[in-house]
Amino acid sequence: MNTYNIYMPPESGPNSNIASAIYLPDNKAWVAAIVPPIWFIWHRLWWGLTIYLAYLAIAFLLLLTPWQYAVILLSAIPGIYLFLEGHELVRQQYENQGWWQIGVVQANGEDDAVLRYTLGRNSSQQESQSDNIEFTAAALAKNFKAGSGNHDNASNSIGMFPLEPTA
Repeated sequence: MNTYNIYMPPESGPNSNIASAIYLPDNKAWVAAIVPPIWFIWHRLWWGLTIYLAYLAIAFLLLLTPWQYAVILLSAIPGIYLFLEGHELVRQQYENQGWWQIGVVQANGEDDAVLRYTLGRNSSQQESQSDNIEFTAAALAKNFKAGSGNHDNASNSIGMFPLEPTA
């Protein structure tokens, strides 16, 4: 089961349509490890692509030196890094563009993540409305009981805070 981070576009509000959200997986980026340039282009990570190509150019130049065997091993470092942290780079890109994270859900796939988040969002809205009603009723009952025997100080206080300091 994967974890999906859910992001909304910058122009959307808290109650906007969930269809505009994107679901970014929090797993390993296999394609990024195998073909990094194509992965960078697909995700429009231009600075990452530039750094990767500069790294490869330096590695290619070092192949002409006596350290050619070490360079072959070192050329695998970007692929390993992208395999482990590739999706984090994509998340950072979206956050830098103003997208905001609205939730995290665990699911077997993106379609399952959409379904789980949508159902969880609807049920949590209903629960929060019922919780607010219960909380308000409990607060009113508590205030009614607390203030019922204290009619003298009721005009000299706001809730539990006295208007005039007591000596």
